Amino acid sequence: MGDEKILVVEDETHISKMLMALLEFKGYQHVQIANNGHEGVTKYKENRPNIVLMDLEMPVMNGYDSSRAIKKYDPSANIVLITANPQSPFARKLLAEGYASGIVPKPFRFDELVEVIQKSTCPASPVQA
Repeated sequence: MGDEKILVVEDETHISKMLMALLEFKGYQHVQIANNGHEGVTKYKENRPNIVLMDLEMPVMNGYDSSRAIKKYDPSANIVLITANPQSPFARKLLAEGYASGIVPKPFRFDELVEVIQKSTCPASPVQA
């Protein structure tokens, strides 16, 4: 733990800042925040993180479109959705089409999120949706 690059794409500032602080507290040293999907795609291309924690409902570009854009740029991108609506058609479609490897429903327990990050950054452990 610690060397992984994590990109949090979340429009709610209090959530993204809390996630960044908690992840850094857990020892993740390379955490970046994007405030919308468009910024998330740009930061992904600049930094190639190991995992993207992607919200679905955001202004400018939503999580569905930004996940698709990231996967088009890098088919091996590792995207996990964090959403208050895990049953939404967009969430299910991202999973079914292979654009996302899993979903963490909001509100989430931080230890569960860390477990998903650890599993999804370890090549031998697929993420359960």
